[in-house]
Amino acid sequence: MIEQQPLITINHARGTRFSLDVDTSLHQSHVIKLLIGLDADVSVLEPSGRRVCSPAVVIPSDIASSVVCQGPAITVLLDPETNREPNARTRALGAAAPIEPALALRLREAVWSARCHLESPLHLDGLGEELQAIAFPSTRLRVDFDMRVERAIERLRARLDDPDGEELGLESHLGVTLQHFRALFLRDIGISPRAWLLWNRLVHGLRITLTGVSLTTAAVAAGFSDQAHFSRTCRRLLGYAPSGIVLMGTTEQRNVLSPRLSTRSRPLSRRARAR
Repeated sequence: MIEQQPLITINHARGTRFSLDVDTSLHQSHVIKLLIGLDADVSVLEPSGRRVCSPAVVIPSDIASSVVCQGPAITVLLDPETNREPNARTRALGAAAPIEPALALRLREAVWSARCHLESPLHLDGLGEELQAIAFPSTRLRVDFDMRVERAIERLRARLDDPDGEELGLESHLGVTLQHFRALFLRDIGISPRAWLLWNRLVHGLRITLTGVSLTTAAVAAGFSDQAHFSRTCRRLLGYAPSGIVLMGTTEQRNVLSPRLSTRSRPLSRRARAR
C-alpha cells in the first residue's frame, strides 16, 4: 500500500503545501495561512470554541487554531514580514475568516487548472504565488516598521543557526534598551523577538530538510538543540510533525496525486454554488 505524503515548497516569502487531507493539532504560527479545500470545506476551530467552515479560509498570523479538511487541500503560508500588505489586512480581522464565495471559487479553479503539475515543486510554488495574488490583490498600501525593528530583523535573520544568538548585542547595536526594543518589536511584528526567532529557525530547518538531509542534521543546522526539540517546536507552531510536512515521497508516490485530485476536485457547478 502506498502511503501518501504531502508536497511542500518553501522560499523566503511563502510556503505552498498540497495534501490529500488536513488534520492538525492546536497550534499558533507566525504566518498568514490561506487554506483552500478542493472538494470539502476547510474547518478551523479556535480555542474559544469559535468555528469557521468554508471552501476557503484565511487565518491571520499568530492566531491559535486547529484545521481539518476531509479532502485534498492547498495551504499557502505567507511570511508576514515579507508580505506586509496582506499581513496588515489580515491582522485587522483578528480571527480566522471565510473567503467570500466568488473569490473562493476563483481560488479553486486556479488549483484545478494546475492539477496535473502539483507534483512539481516549481509549479507548486508558482501556484502559491498565483493564489496569493488572487486572494490578496495589491492596493499599494505601504506598511513600514520602525527602523530599529527593521535592523533587528536583519540581524536576527543572520543568526538563525546560532543557538546563543537570541537578542545578542541588540541594545548596543540599536541604541535602545532591550525593554524598549521588545515593546517596539511586539507593536510592529505582533510577537516577541524570541518567538519570532524560534519560528524562523523552524522555517529554516524545514527548508534545510527539503534538501534531503536528515531531521537531526537540519535541526542542528537551524540552531535547535536536537531533533526532539525541532519536532516539538514544529508540532506546537504548525500542528504537524516535521516528517509529515517535508517528506516528498518517491516518484511513484507523487504521481498518484494528480489522478486522485482529477477525479475528486472539480470546481463547484453553478447548481452546487446556488445551494
